[in-house]
Amino acid sequence: MLLFCIGIFLNGQVYATETNGDYLQYQEPKPAASISWLSTVSYVLSLLITFAAVIALAYFASRFLGKKLGSLSANGSSRVINTLSFGANRAVYTVEIAGKYLILGVTDHAITVLQEITNPEEIEKMQAEQLEQLRIPIKNFDTIFQKQLASLQKFSQTFPTAFGDMQSKQKHESGKR
Repeated sequence: MLLFCIGIFLNGQVYATETNGDYLQYQEPKPAASISWLSTVSYVLSLLITFAAVIALAYFASRFLGKKLGSLSANGSSRVINTLSFGANRAVYTVEIAGKYLILGVTDHAITVLQEITNPEEIEKMQAEQLEQLRIPIKNFDTIFQKQLASLQKFSQTFPTAFGDMQSKQKHESGKR
């Protein structure tokens, strides 16, 4: 293999040294033929069609892979309940697999079953915590939304001219007199 590469390199050197007179001489670029608007439009259209085809292929590929991989991982008997991370690529997971509750140690190179949870009280406690965690985002959203709405109302009362409230403007102006 090495001899082959050396042979090609030497042949390249031979060809480079055997040149005729006009091999490395400067030549003026030839003027391009007049570019018509039709060729420009066709070029832009081809770019748009290519872009649309790439987007469509990406969409269908993601749907296909989502269905294939989703059916593998989204069965009702498997789910991650809790995760405790110990740094990059190290964590402890509490999972439910086939009706069993397991505590798994996960690293880059291994997954180890640390313990199986068999205590019914612990299982009920984990299920109750999981249901509560599903409800918390809804409560948090309502609380955050109410706070933001109250903040906007307070802001509109502080700066009535910015929001075009005529009654507040009149009260504000009559208070100055």
